[in-house]
Amino acid sequence: MNPLNWKRAHLLAWAVTILAGALAGMIVGWLSSSLSQVQGADTGTMLMAWLHYPQAWWPFAAIGAVTGGLAYYSGDLLTGWR
Repeated sequence: MNPLNWKRAHLLAWAVTILAGALAGMIVGWLSSSLSQVQGADTGTMLMAWLHYPQAWWPFAAIGAVTGGLAYYSGDLLTGWR
């Protein structure tokens, strides 16, 4: 079950799952941020301000990416799909 021996399609699916997990983590981070409580026309401005400070969102993206990657790997480990 070594990822270095996986086929290209398998690695691509794993990478897409990791990116989806990172995006989901960023969405959770944005929703838990106090800046997301702004309503109206300033929402986009607040989102860009939040993205301007990586220390506010990178932990959420990292946790989401690791969670997505581990979920894919454990699913592969349990099913034995190659």
